[in-house]
Amino acid sequence: MKYVLILPDGAADHPCPELGGKTPLAAAEIPHFDRLAREGRVGSVLTAPASKPPGSDVCTMSLLGFDPERYHTGRAPLEAPSLGVQLKPGQTVFRCNLINVTDGKIMDNSAGHITTEEAHALMAAIAAELGSETLRFYPGTQYRSLMVVEGTESLLQAECTPPHDVPGQPLADHLPRGPGADELRRLIDAAVPLLADHPVNRARIAAGKRPATHIWLWGQGTLPELPTFAETFGLRGAMIAAVDLLRSLGIYLGFDLLPVEGMTGYLDTNYAGKGAAAVAALDKQNYDLVVVHIEAPDEAGHQRDPKAKARALEEIDAHIAAPLLAAAERRGDVRICVVPDHPTPCDAGVHTRERVPFVLWGPGIEPDKASAFDEQAGRDSALVLDAGPELMPLFLGQGE
Repeated sequence: MKYVLILPDGAADHPCPELGGKTPLAAAEIPHFDRLAREGRVGSVLTAPASKPPGSDVCTMSLLGFDPERYHTGRAPLEAPSLGVQLKPGQTVFRCNLINVTDGKIMDNSAGHITTEEAHALMAAIAAELGSETLRFYPGTQYRSLMVVEGTESLLQAECTPPHDVPGQPLADHLPRGPGADELRRLIDAAVPLLADHPVNRARIAAGKRPATHIWLWGQGTLPELPTFAETFGLRGAMIAAVDLLRSLGIYLGFDLLPVEGMTGYLDTNYAGKGAAAVAALDKQNYDLVVVHIEAPDEAGHQRDPKAKARALEEIDAHIAAPLLAAAERRGDVRICVVPDHPTPCDAGVHTRERVPFVLWGPGIEPDKASAFDEQAGRDSALVLDAGPELMPLFLGQGE
């Protein structure tokens, strides 16, 4: 058996007035997802335990079959490997976002979706001025970077807020607190004049774009100890993802990372390229599981744009689900699972701890009563999972 896991990040939502009271999943034209629901089994799952925030780090680890309460040590460590950062014991790693603050408020956690090239230039200036032998900065994809510090037990205990959780709120209300906070605030403050005078930001302002005004430090943690997917489930995997979090989690789990030209982790990603790469991976003997992650719905949710979210879901359905479903029919030995990692409701603009729908399709999976893939179908199902790690064994037939 071959397996495909499609992860439309943040796809679950609430009813939206802009969509006639429907959720983006219910409003979008997604005939292939709906076919999977009609011919497969729909359920609902709670992907984040009560002890952890409902971030993609916690929720994706959970859906891949690993208990976050046992293995999760922080978000930033899960992004390090894809940037070539080999964490060591005694090091603490932080996410270091480039954000936009206007009139004292956090207006954009992505600094106007700054490009990777622009962000690298800004982070190089910050590293040159603020970095040292015990404090290093590593640029990532777009606004996402990392900061690694040596010997920082106190920094681990600092209370840090994800910037995408507080859009439009005062910066001063969400600065780091508690042990180590003074050092983190010093770094945040020290970066402000470096960013303000940088040619990249001057050019962005001239072009009518939001500049990156601040760095934001959060998601700290230490080196995790994760078994590989093969050690846990006996299967070899490949991952198609643009964002460093997913790519690094794949590295920890022993997956091969498959390249796709033009995948961006944003609404303009190369959907068709991801679909083609996933189909090609199915035909390789060395992969039992192919994971396809798409960040676009989550980005639209953070922007509170339900129409953009629905369009992203339609792109995923047409260019990823459709070719994979055709390949699965051709082969006859493929199971498909579609599940968002968490909701990112457009009315909130942040992740929420709520159940998400999932669908299982393929050999050995008996259809149920669902006629579409959306939140209501999940709520109507008798297949209710109370913990994310329960889904993977069920999908693989190891929990049947």
